[in-house]
Amino acid sequence: MVRFAILGAGNIAHRFAASLAREDRAQLVAASCRRTEKAEAFLAEVSHAEGARAYGSHDELLADPAVDAIYLALPHAFHHEWAIRALRAGKAVLCEKPAMLTAREMAEVADVARETGMLFMEAMKPRFVPLYAQVIEAIDRIGPVRSVEATLCNDMLGFVEGTGSYHMTAGPGAGTLLDCGTYCASWIEDLCLGTPTLVSITGAQKDGIDTYVDARLECGGIAARLECAFDRGKPRTATIVGERGRIVVEELHRPTRATVFVDGEEPQVLEVPYEVDDFFGEISHFVGLVEAGERASSIMSPEDSVHVALILDAIRSAFTVTPQALEVLDEQERVLRYTDTFDADDAFELGVAIKDLAGDYDLGYVIRIVREADEYDLFCWGADGKRQANYGYADGKRRAALRMGRCSLWGWTKAQLEGASQEELFAHGDMPVAGAFPIRVGDEWVATLCVSGLHEGLDHELLVRGLSTVLGKQVPAYPCVTV
Repeated sequence: MVRFAILGAGNIAHRFAASLAREDRAQLVAASCRRTEKAEAFLAEVSHAEGARAYGSHDELLADPAVDAIYLALPHAFHHEWAIRALRAGKAVLCEKPAMLTAREMAEVADVARETGMLFMEAMKPRFVPLYAQVIEAIDRIGPVRSVEATLCNDMLGFVEGTGSYHMTAGPGAGTLLDCGTYCASWIEDLCLGTPTLVSITGAQKDGIDTYVDARLECGGIAARLECAFDRGKPRTATIVGERGRIVVEELHRPTRATVFVDGEEPQVLEVPYEVDDFFGEISHFVGLVEAGERASSIMSPEDSVHVALILDAIRSAFTVTPQALEVLDEQERVLRYTDTFDADDAFELGVAIKDLAGDYDLGYVIRIVREADEYDLFCWGADGKRQANYGYADGKRRAALRMGRCSLWGWTKAQLEGASQEELFAHGDMPVAGAFPIRVGDEWVATLCVSGLHEGLDHELLVRGLSTVLGKQVPAYPCVTV
């Protein structure tokens, strides 16, 4: 019988305790909170916790010799300290995701686990539901993996703000990347070998906390996309693309259903219910490891957790604007130029190319291409639902670009590097934000390309993709989240 204790009695601890009660090989014997009264109230609400001890100190709980293992359910920022303390106290640790805030923290915990000979496992529950193994087996049918796209977007910003959750409270553990993105990173880590490299990123922040992230990465020759959000909803899926087909996993954070599409065959639906609930698989696996005296899981090892954290680290590096961002914009403007002429036919070709590419996005947009010699619109198009104001925004970006002699995103980037305020940024009455780009023939600025409506830096991404497509030239992607 594995004697469990819970550190931190929040909402997720209640769900964990309910599932633990269904595991015959385990027993909940203690819980700790900052106040003894809160731990007592938690245990009173939990079934099958008769006789369990309530502690008002995590240190007191770790000193209890009758505890074999702990479930670490404290806020993210406290995982590192208390995982190490628990391991050194001789307790096996099942740690709620994300295991740690950074790969460095996770590597330190892995070292302590090896040093003490104690078991540490991240509670990455998708890997332990019955469907997961069947999805992995089905990869042989679609051929070698070429890309992985993991999306976990929830329209829950009002909820997390309204409850005062640490997810939206300034601090190192806040944001959607750590809460939702870690599930996406786990799928990518398991399917893409190699060190992750960030290719491009867009996103949104509120009060300096990430509320939306859309990152594209390269891992060992496999393309990956990680998208997560607090501020919008989308189908929460993992899509694995191989040479001969694809697998679409629904509800990637706790999946029970996936569809296998193999070229030339009828789609096959894999539907496998939970054993008890979405927590039970990880609990049962961990209990078995403790009973067997194992030091690591073959499904979610400490090394796996380090690699997941490396993916999140690579993405998080783009949350801070660096001088490299200006260098990338310089390179984009240097390369994306016409050589001989730019006329109405060229403008039409470019505008249509951008319109076609814009189908990859789920927001409306406006495209304008303005000839600067006489301010004539060579191309003008707006999606249904857009208002006249959107054309005004496009023109505001254009005016900012002309004033600076650079693309409009250059102004926003420079302002971030210099620590300029919003008032200083918009002091000229134009809009130095993403979405306006010079069309040059040689060194001459002959027209301005404007895209407006996609927000979060996607306006700039789309216009660069359009120019790259038409000119047949490749440029580095802007490396920072833009808001």
